[in-house]
Amino acid sequence: MLVRDMNARVRYNRFANIVVTNGEATLNSNSRTLIDVCTFNNLKIMNNFFKHKEIQKFTWEARGHKSIIDYFITNMKISKVIQNTRVYRSNEIGSDNYLVCAKVNFPPRWLNGSNKKTPLKQDEFFKIRLLNDESIRCLYTQREKLHLTNTMEDEKDIKKERKNLQNILKSAANEILGITKWQNRRKCLKLWDGQIKQLIETRKKSYKSGRIQRNYKIKWNKMKHSTD
Repeated sequence: MLVRDMNARVRYNRFANIVVTNGEATLNSNSRTLIDVCTFNNLKIMNNFFKHKEIQKFTWEARGHKSIIDYFITNMKISKVIQNTRVYRSNEIGSDNYLVCAKVNFPPRWLNGSNKKTPLKQDEFFKIRLLNDESIRCLYTQREKLHLTNTMEDEKDIKKERKNLQNILKSAANEILGITKWQNRRKCLKLWDGQIKQLIETRKKSYKSGRIQRNYKIKWNKMKHSTD
């Protein structure tokens, strides 16, 4: 959304859904430039899209002259939520230009779906945790070597060689490890073992001991101040 004094008078001629017939009757030299910019960037001049009285259209007035030079310019998507654009003369802003306001109504988020249930995104992953087992790890290594020996071809192109290596690793992992699907995964520990459990327990104990020491220091300071 672009809001400013453009110093251009675009008249009320309909032009490619950019300017319509609710403006003024005058055209100046800057109007062609403004219309070209709006045409190139697919923008709309919203001042002319709403029918109002003459006193509610003109944004500038001085020395017996008046014109529309302050504009609300939006793209095609935002223009759908603008319900009105007009001038308010009762607000004093200390300038020859009047206050221009636009009424914008953004729809709530729940209305954007409009009964369209988007399917949950499912991500596929290899069961890498199975590689912790030594037997499965050895089996995966053997299967990987087997695929490498079957596809021993000298590729001059590095990209093709990298693609072949990726396909070998994926095929071996698919045969040995398998694939799992997760929906809307949350951030969590992927691997849980005794070492992590022990580390968490030691952190809990240290936190409790530190808390007990702090409480003891607070009680000691209170008793010291009370005796003094």
